[in-house]
Amino acid sequence: MFYVFLNIKNTNSEINITNKINNDNNNLKLNHYDYVFDLLFNNTINNNSANKEKIDIDRRIIELILSIIQKPLNPNDFIDLEKREKLHTLIWRSLFQSRNSIYDKDSSKDSIGLMTYKEKLMRESSFLSQGTTDNLQEIEKLLAKLHQSLYPWLYGYRYHSFSDIIKSSNGRGIVICTSDKYFKLVRSHIDILRHILNSTLPIEIIYNGENDLSVKHREILVEEFDDVYLTDISTYFNSTLIGISGWAIKPFAILASRFDEVILMDADALYIRDPMELFNDKNYQKKGTLFFKDRTIFSGPHEGLVWLKEWMTDPLPETKELRFWNEKTCHEMESSTVVLHKTRTILGLLNVCKLNELDFRRIVYQKVYGDKETFWMGFDMARQPYYMNSIPSIFIGEISHSHSLNGISLCGHTGHMIEKGKILFWNGHLIKNKNLEELNENHLIQFEAYYMDNDNEGEQWSGNLECLLLKDDEKPTYLSEEEQIIIKEIIEREKNLHYVITPSKKKILKSKYKTIINRNQL
Repeated sequence: MFYVFLNIKNTNSEINITNKINNDNNNLKLNHYDYVFDLLFNNTINNNSANKEKIDIDRRIIELILSIIQKPLNPNDFIDLEKREKLHTLIWRSLFQSRNSIYDKDSSKDSIGLMTYKEKLMRESSFLSQGTTDNLQEIEKLLAKLHQSLYPWLYGYRYHSFSDIIKSSNGRGIVICTSDKYFKLVRSHIDILRHILNSTLPIEIIYNGENDLSVKHREILVEEFDDVYLTDISTYFNSTLIGISGWAIKPFAILASRFDEVILMDADALYIRDPMELFNDKNYQKKGTLFFKDRTIFSGPHEGLVWLKEWMTDPLPETKELRFWNEKTCHEMESSTVVLHKTRTILGLLNVCKLNELDFRRIVYQKVYGDKETFWMGFDMARQPYYMNSIPSIFIGEISHSHSLNGISLCGHTGHMIEKGKILFWNGHLIKNKNLEELNENHLIQFEAYYMDNDNEGEQWSGNLECLLLKDDEKPTYLSEEEQIIIKEIIEREKNLHYVITPSKKKILKSKYKTIINRNQL
């Protein structure tokens, strides 16, 4: 008589299967995620005795995986999180993407492939948000359960299906997150984009609830500038689960944005060239991402890397090349500007959001500094290729002798290029310290030179990291005439409009005097 007994035992990362067929004992030890992928897509496992009763084994394994998935994620267990994310990506790609992946194709040359992918998502992804999965095929049921276990905050508010996200994301634009605290910086930022750089890209301002950005400030932004839109992100997701605040808002802002191709900018980022250049970058067009390096500081082993390597055991090739991974720095990425093609990189973006969920970021932010590193970590976890700008960061500012005994100091902010020799932007605006309550002309930086990071720590910094102490053999590069003209125009406009700095008492009195004279003349 033919019979099968299955004893399936789950451990952290493996399933042990004892398959007794006619008293013939065979033991299989398989990674359960690899096994499920194998049985679902290749329809085979490498064991003859197991193949004899494959249908029954497959059914029991899938049931087991489904029961594991439905258990709540432990925010301390990044091994389990990574395995779920990887399986989510594998099944997603098998259902929605052809073998010719869109990830490594130049979007400007494969618009048909991207359009096909979007249409397929809009047409066939409704099961992802279904409450009942009994009527689904096994592979769809597995993906739906995985999807909902990973992103329980995604549906039921602004979005009711995955198709809603795709349909509401169109075109290119700039996204800036702000609150009343940084309103002055945002106002100045947009003014520079519109009136100095003549950027025509639409701008979406993301704020978090009625008390985050006042009605008055909202009105000023949409009345003063063309093509500016307002979005209250508190209405988009389950705020109890994600607990948006501070840095954590940034990946969720990209996800909620009305744009499909997004340039996420910090409120205090300052551009001296049209940000449209970011979309023209060939590496962005190939990968759908453009990330920027932070300064190389604090080399050697560090807690963040120890934690990362406990669960990231098979990093992507681009991750293996990072300075962070190779103990050259504990600050890999600088997130004052992040460029993403949302549809192409949706799996990576969702995982970045996951790492910035309230419960998970409580752990992550103890290991790395804020949201910065969660972008490339999240993309790696979801097996989403990404591009980290190959040009090192620069440090741009004014030359000083007050911080250095043997040479000169460069005091300012971290900046970036996407083409060598051409500065695109920096983080920190025009001022030395944005957190001071009252700012005047004395707080403006007189930008004159920059120094390019050499990707190997060896630089000396002042205690507050605001000044780079240059050695005798380290020479700064002085700004080009074109850059000097643009920066001078930006500074002069700020001195006249006073978006960020407060006018001096002398200027206020002079202005009042002119007003009185004009009235008397009338």
